[in-house]
Amino acid sequence: MTVRLGLAVAAAGVAVILTGSLAPQLKAAALPADTERTVLFSAVDSKGVPIKDITAADLVVKENGKERAIASVKPATDPFQIFVIVDDGGTGAFQAPVAQFLQTMFGKGQFAMTMLNPQPIKITDLTDDANALRTAVGRLGQRGRITPDGEQIIGGVSDAARALSAKKAARPVIVVLSLSGEPAGSPRSQEALNDVKAANAILHVIFITGVETGQLLGDGPKQTGGVSLPASTGVAIGPTLARVSDSLLNQYQLTYTLPDGVKPNEKFQLSTSRKGVTLLAPTRVPEK
Repeated sequence: MTVRLGLAVAAAGVAVILTGSLAPQLKAAALPADTERTVLFSAVDSKGVPIKDITAADLVVKENGKERAIASVKPATDPFQIFVIVDDGGTGAFQAPVAQFLQTMFGKGQFAMTMLNPQPIKITDLTDDANALRTAVGRLGQRGRITPDGEQIIGGVSDAARALSAKKAARPVIVVLSLSGEPAGSPRSQEALNDVKAANAILHVIFITGVETGQLLGDGPKQTGGVSLPASTGVAIGPTLARVSDSLLNQYQLTYTLPDGVKPNEKFQLSTSRKGVTLLAPTRVPEK
């Protein structure tokens, strides 16, 4: 049965237990297990359309510059935990695109929403309740002109990442829609990016063409496996945001192994031998 959210906007193996003297002998002879690590990624063609038939044979994994064995590649199925951060200057221009994004993704996880006013205001915590999400979207309408403060969007991303960490989210995502961007050279950007990486979250950013994107909004998506995409106008936000939902709904879960005794390293590289395919994968992964 298909569940619809209705967010239309008026304006827009076997275990053996051993006993006796044999058990200690076998325990001493057991070989150490390799360390498995798991990464989420997407694959798209030159037009941004998801590629749905990627296999392990198409991929090469390197950690800290050393090639690692791929154990499995399969569609990702865990529920999402998605924070949507709306920086619209009070125009309400992103209300309809956010409603459509939630309609597309509804039933696939939980969602939280924050709007900048100009300070970050959480309008709903992580929830899968349709009524709560409908109410939250209703608050994204035109609210009067708001003077932007670029530092606030950095704080909003940091708050979202820390909330995802606290909840130990299995499939965390942060989606930012920005009309004002991020001040270049902000000393808070690296701290916020560290929070995103600590949460193992994927950061996606859509911004109006011409605004400043710095270390967090510009480089953050590249490091976490997301996208940073410009949209020429508020109207173009919808189709651009649809590319994000397509990417999320067609994610792969890749598991690879580290030989015994090799410590995990945050430097990660995923590449493909298939021509015309772009991989959206993190370049940094938590060492833990």
